[in-house]
Amino acid sequence: MDCIFCTLFDSNYLDKGITLYKSMERVMDNFKLYVFAFDDKCYEILKSENYKHIIPVSLNEFETPELLKVKSERTAAEYCWTCSPWVIKHVIDHYKETICTYIDADMEFFSTPQPVFDEMRTKGCSTIIVPHRYETEEEEKKAHDLRGSYCVEFNTFVNDANGYATLSWWAERCLEWCFYSRPGTTEWYGDQKYLNVFPEKFDGVMICEHCGVGMAPWNLKLFDYAKEQNGVPYAKEKKTGEVFPTVLYHFESVKFLTKHVLHAPSCLHSGKISKKLQKSIYDPYIDRLMTNRRYIEKKYEIEFSKKKRVVTKNPIISVYHKYISPLRRIKHLHDLYWIKN
Repeated sequence: MDCIFCTLFDSNYLDKGITLYKSMERVMDNFKLYVFAFDDKCYEILKSENYKHIIPVSLNEFETPELLKVKSERTAAEYCWTCSPWVIKHVIDHYKETICTYIDADMEFFSTPQPVFDEMRTKGCSTIIVPHRYETEEEEKKAHDLRGSYCVEFNTFVNDANGYATLSWWAERCLEWCFYSRPGTTEWYGDQKYLNVFPEKFDGVMICEHCGVGMAPWNLKLFDYAKEQNGVPYAKEKKTGEVFPTVLYHFESVKFLTKHVLHAPSCLHSGKISKKLQKSIYDPYIDRLMTNRRYIEKKYEIEFSKKKRVVTKNPIISVYHKYISPLRRIKHLHDLYWIKN
């Protein structure tokens, strides 16, 4: 079975994590999702809910002395990035899975990713990485140098010589250095720029060419709405005219600005996007997200924090991320959702 996944989040991400999981139930008949619960409350709720395909993993089981040593040196966000390859490695080493794909919790499946795994098998590859996909070569080059050409969002490793070597190298590098820095000021960038060297350094690395995997606010402007089939929005690539199903969308930076205003940015850069495509992807996601959020709040009597996570210990950059960045990201009024409590 190829559909073995892992992710990590704490109790403040439970609404997004559960929304991700339920999307997997809709599009996959047989799968596993190892959820690394980054606080006790998250672990207890996942155990209580007893989801059929979720295997909750506690920090007590997962954290090694080496990880605990660097934990105090990094922010919560930096530590999560540090752990990205280590959670995959834990699934392979501890649970003896033959393959594992890391997925971010703020994502949702709209159709099965099996065609991507089939392509990997056909090509005899052991690792899958997903490009950010920007519009021009100049943007691609800039991204490569600043944040990395590939996104840590859907990263597959087969437990064979090639896949395990790639994964182990990434894990060791993240243990050595995994911090937020102003893009372009350091050799690496969190856990992400390490992926730049995968295709040259290791054998069996497949760069995913399926545009339906890794659709996100930074590349949505490259596509038009094509159709909807069996509840799945199809997009058309503007340059080639290729039509494809949305497989996995990355809902980056979806957060509350005020008590009732939710910002769901569909475009993080300049450019015109298809409002029809945006609505076909975002509107159902926001409905499902809020349904799951209210369920958790009511059943477990918890309140989700609306504080923005701290990504760096640099006080100046922290102020920028907390107060200025959220406002700069508002590109379209239709990215704002009025939420009634």
